[in-house]
Amino acid sequence: MISRLISFFISPYYKILNFFRNNYSITDIEIKTILVTEYHRIGDVLIISPVLKSLKRKFPKAHLILICNREVGQLASHLNLADEISTMNVPWTNWDWSILSWWDIRSKAKNLSRKQIDLAFDFKGDIRNAWFLWLTRPKISFGYNTTGGDYFFTNPMEMNQDLHQLYRAFNLVSTVGCQHIEDQKDQWVFNNDGAVVIHIGATDDRRSWPIDHWIKLINLLIKDFKIAVVDVKDAQHIINKIKDSRVKIFKGDLIQFKSWLENQKCLVAPDSMAAHLAAFLKIPVVTLFGSQDPKLTSPVAEQSLVITPETICSHKRKHWRLCSKCMNSITPDKVYKGVCNLMNKANI
Repeated sequence: MISRLISFFISPYYKILNFFRNNYSITDIEIKTILVTEYHRIGDVLIISPVLKSLKRKFPKAHLILICNREVGQLASHLNLADEISTMNVPWTNWDWSILSWWDIRSKAKNLSRKQIDLAFDFKGDIRNAWFLWLTRPKISFGYNTTGGDYFFTNPMEMNQDLHQLYRAFNLVSTVGCQHIEDQKDQWVFNNDGAVVIHIGATDDRRSWPIDHWIKLINLLIKDFKIAVVDVKDAQHIINKIKDSRVKIFKGDLIQFKSWLENQKCLVAPDSMAAHLAAFLKIPVVTLFGSQDPKLTSPVAEQSLVITPETICSHKRKHWRLCSKCMNSITPDKVYKGVCNLMNKANI
């Protein structure tokens, strides 16, 4: 792996620099400032929200800083996920290789170091994330060394890549005494007067479900439920073809969507931000997965259903994890039955 090779060549330089840093033990310092980095997608931040809650529960007097991308910053503040939300779009998640972008992100890390961070976590196992965290100069840091860079953390760990993304994160914070407390079932929201929400949006076209499938699903569901379609990219094709006045259209920004979704019955979506937001809000959710493994990134929810293809992917594909043909193979009838079964299970 290229990243591990790079890690090997740069390791002497950073190991020498580490000699000039103090060594701390978690039992010897007062934890006043905690930094968590999760600047990838909106769904990634929502997945780790229970971890952020556990950190605040363990260190109630500490100032918790969350670094996330600009797209999720306003929502993270609205949901009060941390005491301080710092937003930045890092170049390696946007495939931006300009020197100025990398220098800018280095400068932002240096500015964060002035906050005198006591405890820091990164959950991705990406050497670039690890490098950024090292630049913030935390006294104690935890992270995964999946792509190298052990020397960037005071406490590097091996990642169990068969674990769900949430539980990988909990593995790290458990080392400082944080516990995962499951939410109670009676906290789930069952809005009998709400709609089954259709959200077709996905960050990658290979996660998307065909428009014709969505239209057929809506025509099946409308016999039993109120239906609402979220007006996102490509949804206009559905809106134009569905002429039934019973289908409502939602338009609004991310904060408005969150507030509106709280009052709905169920959400149906591909593997995306919307599915994780529904799970966060305790709204029943049906998520469509193609060739990607749902046990690693599916919404963690009691009232959740994941629908996958009938067979394991055997298609020729360019992406190591995503496959459009697998998504296309999921039938509207299967999704319709899944929604009905989930609604019956929830006694809605």
